[in-house]
Amino acid sequence: MIEFVKHNSIKIKGSKTIYIDPYKVEKEYKDADYIFSTHSHYDHFSEEDIKKIIKPETKLIVVESSKKDALKLTENVIVVEPEREYELDSISFSTKYAYNVDKQ
Repeated sequence: MIEFVKHNSIKIKGSKTIYIDPYKVEKEYKDADYIFSTHSHYDHFSEEDIKKIIKPETKLIVVESSKKDALKLTENVIVVEPEREYELDSISFSTKYAYNVDKQ
């Protein structure tokens, strides 16, 4: 099941629960197995919202610019770089460069 949360946030629920850029999470679920934060902007890396979904064994996947803040939340931090492929437990994913075309 894929669920749109708010703004740019997505929750994928199957055998594992994955959040991408959690933002404006309405209540404390504490159900995330993996949290992906695509970049360090407040609406993509929201400490307040991550705290609502993280549990002790959650893996937090971030970019280098979010590493310091991520380590405040958990030791289970994986730093990724663009244009790479990763295998993590039972999931594989690739990363891409992203940017806003209307901003410098």
